[in-house]
Amino acid sequence: MPLGLLDLFKYLLIALIWLFFMRVIRAVWVQAKPTVQKIPADTRRPARRGPVKQSAPTPAPSGALVRLRVTPPGGSASHNAEIRSQGTIGRSAACAIPLSEDEFASSVHARIFLNGTSFMVEDLGSTNGTTLNGSRIARPAAISKGDKIVVGRTILEVIT
Repeated sequence: MPLGLLDLFKYLLIALIWLFFMRVIRAVWVQAKPTVQKIPADTRRPARRGPVKQSAPTPAPSGALVRLRVTPPGGSASHNAEIRSQGTIGRSAACAIPLSEDEFASSVHARIFLNGTSFMVEDLGSTNGTTLNGSRIARPAAISKGDKIVVGRTILEVIT
């Protein structure tokens, strides 16, 4: 085989190796950079002009409480949990509802909080997301009796 052809193959192989490494670096870069959610123009709030009027926070109703039936993955027995004005859900033992059996839940996956007179559920940037009645939530959503919240593979049903 002529030496010129061998040199051509050598340079072609080096170019292919460089292309491979550049694709790997690009893939790592795309996965590592933070994602930014774009808000549609029709849902953005207009900029405020002048001083911002401070409103008094709405007092929480006395005895405000949400009860949940927690069904862990794997067919384990369900149990009831309750959250007063605010609480988090996740694998961390510090959460109001710890999900130690669910490997698909984040450490602090979601939170339930009182907003005026109704309770809301909010995903806290979890990897696998949070669903409410089968729909993935991107912003806080109101919950009511009978709603099903899925965190990881755990199902939380609102019972009051």
